Amino acid sequence: MDLGQVSEYCYNLTNSYLEIKNQTQVIADTQDAIRLTKRYFLQDIFPRWSPLSCEISFSYNGGKDCQVLLLLYLGCIWEFFLNSVQDSQYDRQYHQYPLRSLPTVFIDQEETFATMEDFVASTSERYCLSLYESVRDEGKKLSMPEAFDQYLKLHSDTKAIVIGIRYTDPYAADLKTIQPTDDDWPDFLRLQPLLHWKLSNIWSFLLFSNEPICGIYGMGFTSIGSIKNTLPNPHLNVDRKDKPSLLFQWEIAHAFGKTDDQDPEVNVSQVNHKDLALLNNSNEKYLPGWYLTDDSLERAGRVKRC
Repeated sequence: MDLGQVSEYCYNLTNSYLEIKNQTQVIADTQDAIRLTKRYFLQDIFPRWSPLSCEISFSYNGGKDCQVLLLLYLGCIWEFFLNSVQDSQYDRQYHQYPLRSLPTVFIDQEETFATMEDFVASTSERYCLSLYESVRDEGKKLSMPEAFDQYLKLHSDTKAIVIGIRYTDPYAADLKTIQPTDDDWPDFLRLQPLLHWKLSNIWSFLLFSNEPICGIYGMGFTSIGSIKNTLPNPHLNVDRKDKPSLLFQWEIAHAFGKTDDQDPEVNVSQVNHKDLALLNNSNEKYLPGWYLTDDSLERAGRVKRC
């Protein structure tokens, strides 16, 4: 699919979720979260910076939050495109979608799981991303501001960058949906329309989407950093008496595009053999990351290895 087709697909996916009726409270809450995110994009952001130009870039790292936001963003771009041509004297079929790829930046500072690197590469192709990846391991390690500064020097038309951060993330409690960068950062607007989402909202929409999810989440991870500081979430250990139960059976069974005769399985990417070797050193077994819905425990696996 080209970017226009991908965007239309994401638009239909989002609308399909919003049309779900009489299901769980989590689904109802997630529908409200989607509507607010869409309002931010369509009413507050896109009228100021057109997503059909090069003014907005998307910060992407393959994580669950970024992927959810990317699906919503692409769907909103399609809706914005439809709105922009509806007053034309020509029918929709005579208007060409103006984007061939989505300007995207991946700030790759740490040694990441090979599965995540594979996933970023495959989803970049799947979602037609024009992915800029920051340089790593070439002498001096770049800070996050320095890495973004390099990106902006190469993409000087960029005025704002979409970032998939939530209020429950570290240092995020006081963030706003639209805000300038700090004084020690390069000058651009941070667009953060996912702040209000909870972990349960992320899993509900992502599992319903039937889109490939990074396989590392299927092995008990809930928040993924570098190899050196990320372990499976201990609260998902199968031997725990208080381990959580799955809350998303309906989303998995009725995922977008599934037929009734398909197995109710989660669509996850293949785990790289390097990560399998790394994780199989332990005899511990873990439930998949989407079993955890407690925001306060999401980063419980983010500890330093001994």
